[in-house]
Amino acid sequence: MSAEQAAGTLPVAPVASAWQRGRASVLDRVRVVPRAAWLCALVALANTLAWSLIVPPFEVPDENAHYAYVAHVAETGSPPRPASPEGPLPPRQEYLMNALLTFGMVGNRNNPAPLTDAQQRQIEGTEAQRLPATGPGDALSATNNPPAYYYLQAAVYKLMPSGRVLDKLAAMRCLSALMGALTVLLVFMFLRELLPARPWAWTAGALLVAFQPLFGFISAGVNNDNLLYLAGAGTLWGVARSFRRGLTPADGALLGGFLGLGLVSKLTLLGFVPAVLLALALLLIRDLPRNRRAALGGAATALSLSLGPVVLYLLLNRFAWHRGFIPGGVGGFSTPASNPRHFSAAEEVSHVWQLFLPRLWLRPQFSSYPLWTTWFVGFIGRFGWQDYTFPYWVYNVARVVTVIVLGLAAVELVRCRAALRRRMGELAVYVAAVVGLCVEIGIQSYRYLVANGLVFEQARYLLPLLGLYGAIGALAVRAGGRRWGPALAAGLVLLAIGHDLYAQAITLARYYS
Repeated sequence: MSAEQAAGTLPVAPVASAWQRGRASVLDRVRVVPRAAWLCALVALANTLAWSLIVPPFEVPDENAHYAYVAHVAETGSPPRPASPEGPLPPRQEYLMNALLTFGMVGNRNNPAPLTDAQQRQIEGTEAQRLPATGPGDALSATNNPPAYYYLQAAVYKLMPSGRVLDKLAAMRCLSALMGALTVLLVFMFLRELLPARPWAWTAGALLVAFQPLFGFISAGVNNDNLLYLAGAGTLWGVARSFRRGLTPADGALLGGFLGLGLVSKLTLLGFVPAVLLALALLLIRDLPRNRRAALGGAATALSLSLGPVVLYLLLNRFAWHRGFIPGGVGGFSTPASNPRHFSAAEEVSHVWQLFLPRLWLRPQFSSYPLWTTWFVGFIGRFGWQDYTFPYWVYNVARVVTVIVLGLAAVELVRCRAALRRRMGELAVYVAAVVGLCVEIGIQSYRYLVANGLVFEQARYLLPLLGLYGAIGALAVRAGGRRWGPALAAGLVLLAIGHDLYAQAITLARYYS
């Protein structure tokens, strides 16, 4: 590989060039994906399917609400509408959840899943009843979400011939697991563009994502976060590909298509919008002198495919589904009279800062240190409805491993500092993606606190950044060079497998012992 290719300024394969020009066949485009990427995706699929078998029904956060949304779409053809007060779930689902003892398990780690023959007979008897599949039209916390994920799941719901809730839920979990596998494939492709010189580093980074326990746990359930993670990884791939190969209509379609898909999956991906706009601006500045027509076409395609799905969603909300342009608003809230806390712009800035960074001189906003308690501990592993965790020593060991991995990644960046200087614009885009997502989460966190007096932050909200997590792992193993890098990669992947298996073991103990 030449220095220009290593720096990301030249294409690397004839097929890739054909894709870039938009003349490759579908088969050619599939062949561009390395076999190792498909194998990583297959490993991820097997792992997430294992998680889906281990985790009891409706024990992934808000799975009851997401299932109700899918059922409403499948049965009526339109998304649910907000109701005040929230209505009950469809009787078919509500009665089954009572038989499953769902709300007795949620939040109480001492209550296992139903295990006795009598409990099993009650579950089967409930499933055998001909109960209504729709309710008042409200899907609890999922009601205001965009509909892309739910329409995909509604197809699975309708194709499942059985009318049993558990059968439909199992099939829908399989689709979520497939989304998780595709997310890992997209992470691999992102690493291939980002770090072109060491193929084994791409595999190591993708496998670290595939065996990340929180990712596996969420991918095992019915939750629109799964399509969000896929779209986030795809957006990062589109950015990296455009910086390495040049902005063209085909790559603009890739970048804009994934961003648009993410925005109509969950509005959390609004945090990526500033990063994508920055990427397009930098790419236009760089590529206009080389190929004005291709660069302008790529930017226009990216913007249209990003905005198009959102505009369609807003119009359907208003004129077809009668839900208002954006149900619940974006960051909107009202303060109830019973809540003594009132909105303050200065306090909001302080809240967002302290949610992710040291407090410094600011007035305390939290009783704990969120960077550790919410984000680090949560990312290493907090499962169920946030009601069970690893033994505390695991988090201390994880802290040491994290410091070592970050140190190795820093060593690799220093070693490649000349190439890094040439790619500072691209690095700024990834930093903007991190900052934008954190600010978006922080604003929603503060406004939810003001409106409800409660907090909702969970580490899973950062998983659209899984591509960058894989990149840190890939950089760390590259620090070992050609001689020690593969061994370092194997060691980190084995550690990730052990981490994942331990998480599955405590899940089995939580629900079945």
